[in-house]
Amino acid sequence: MLPDHYPIFQIFSGKRVHLGITGSVAAYKSVELWRLLNESMMDAGATITSCASQFIGPMSLSALGVDPVYSGNKWDHSDPYPHLFPAHSAHAFAVIPATANTMANAAHGLAHDLLSTQILAYNRPVHFFPAMNPDMWSNAATQDNVKLLDTRGHQIILPHEGKVACGDEGQGKLPPVPAIYYHILKALSPQDLAGQSILVTAGPTHEYFDLVRYISNPSSGRMGLAIALACWLRGAQVFFVHGPIGKIFPLPQFHLLPVTSARDMLSACSSVWNQCDKGIFSAAVSDFAPVPCTDLKFKKTGLDSMKMEMNSNPDILATLSTKKNAKQVTVGFAAEASDLEFNARDKMQRKNLDIIVANLVRTEQTPFGSPDNEVLVMDKKGRTESWPSLSKAQVAWRLVDWFTLI
Repeated sequence: MLPDHYPIFQIFSGKRVHLGITGSVAAYKSVELWRLLNESMMDAGATITSCASQFIGPMSLSALGVDPVYSGNKWDHSDPYPHLFPAHSAHAFAVIPATANTMANAAHGLAHDLLSTQILAYNRPVHFFPAMNPDMWSNAATQDNVKLLDTRGHQIILPHEGKVACGDEGQGKLPPVPAIYYHILKALSPQDLAGQSILVTAGPTHEYFDLVRYISNPSSGRMGLAIALACWLRGAQVFFVHGPIGKIFPLPQFHLLPVTSARDMLSACSSVWNQCDKGIFSAAVSDFAPVPCTDLKFKKTGLDSMKMEMNSNPDILATLSTKKNAKQVTVGFAAEASDLEFNARDKMQRKNLDIIVANLVRTEQTPFGSPDNEVLVMDKKGRTESWPSLSKAQVAWRLVDWFTLI
């Protein structure tokens, strides 16, 4: 399952993925991947090699709704051309996990079993997710095969560092399933942001007043992470500047810049803003920061009350938006307790924004930490739309559609 702050994109209904599952201990993770694809309203078929069937049986996937499931060189003979099934039906083909042998077969055009034949017949890029012993991965023969597959347009998602099943350590671990899930979604997404660099801010800031205590807000970073991933899925290089939120899985061209305070966030944003085409500022930045009382742990002993002095934090959105060049686009967010449209339009004008996304904060309804959001979206050209309560992934996707028209 995905961590709570990660979005499921349910905009791929009708898409089909074919999974090639090969002989690695990591084969069982294909079940977790299928659950995520299924939550995204996609269909999947699978081919399990003879070696992989020692780790996961075809019945496990069939019982969960994967259809068809080919095992080894066996299949339902009502289909006389199983080797062509992915080529004729699948919008994406992913080999998870991919063994050294499977990649060697693919690199040299061998068709020793059903899966290698299906790969050979698939005339589009195949995504390989290698998992093996680190020495096997670093072997010159494996690396030559990886390079050969790459030159032919296939996608090889590099294994991660860590301890593998045999106890050895090094590069050879299957990437986290959430990362695999997003790579597959990227293969299914329009690449209308290719060549662009986009800055996205997300989450809260923590303003400390002693060694362990801080002032903040309940932002989870879900909205910003959904936007950042939507931009990445559609081809952009993303700079993701985020306050304290949950773990973020590394992805290529998805640069993580974790920060703590508002001043840290301004510094991180300023370091990359000049190379960005767009900036989406969804972070819930603290407007004020306490003057630190102590650099140790504040002691309550002997005190019944405490007064705290607060200093204004820099306005990150206004600072960067007023300095943007003629080609840069800025998108801001506004959380308002009343007069939503008036206050949002005023903020858009004062801070020189191209688009603003506004939501009401009520006692009974708050966007902070919620999986859904109901927003009012406006741009400098006069477009205004009210979006009903949608998942934050849907809001993110629609917002990307909006700013591609600016």
